[in-house]
Amino acid sequence: MQVQFPSCPIRCLIIHQYAPGIKKAGSQPCQITNIGKRGKTVKKMRFIPAEKAFEFAKRFAGAPGCTVSVI
Repeated sequence: MQVQFPSCPIRCLIIHQYAPGIKKAGSQPCQITNIGKRGKTVKKMRFIPAEKAFEFAKRFAGAPGCTVSVI
């Protein structure tokens, strides 16, 4: 019997925001924001469909002073 996985993989979306004037490479402190299914901030890390995660990541990627991670 073959195991079937969900057709839509799920991911987590995290935004790391850095203080102005600090170089991003390994700098501390940074503020971590988790994004939920509707594109709003949530308190805990939530799983969302991969399509939405990458769509939101493209939207937030252009903001100055932040890095977007899709896990």
